Amino acid sequence: MRGAALAVGVAVLLAPAGLDGQSAPQGLEGVWRVIEVTSGAQVLASPQPGLLLFSGRHYSYTFVTSEGPRPDLPPGAVTAEVLATAWNPFTANAGTFEVSGSIMTRRPIVAKSPEAMAPGAFNEYTFRLSADTLWTTTTRTEAGPVRSPTTVKYVRAR
Repeated sequence: MRGAALAVGVAVLLAPAGLDGQSAPQGLEGVWRVIEVTSGAQVLASPQPGLLLFSGRHYSYTFVTSEGPRPDLPPGAVTAEVLATAWNPFTANAGTFEVSGSIMTRRPIVAKSPEAMAPGAFNEYTFRLSADTLWTTTTRTEAGPVRSPTTVKYVRAR
């Protein structure tokens, strides 16, 4: 695999070429910003920051999962509870992806959660792309079908 630099904390992925030398489907290439999250009947129209990047056959995903901003950490030593309050509502992973029709499968290589990057781990989504708007809906993981799918709406970052 050609050289690639990855800074998950900043959600920057640089990958000069994909695993098979082909690039991502042209419409997906680039940086996408989360603008809405729908889970069941709940719609979060002003979500916390989140980015999804596609470059070649690689992706990087970082997202604050809370409904409000995370608390700042106080200076000095902090308790495990304080750290968890700031760290738990954050997810990040990066790896490879493939597309077949309207199905996208992401295979994490590195992730905040160790089980998310275990051998055989994957996340499958249906997706729809219209101009500079992308919708993804979780459908399946290595554990089977997703019982409560979440749809994330993105716009292309400028």
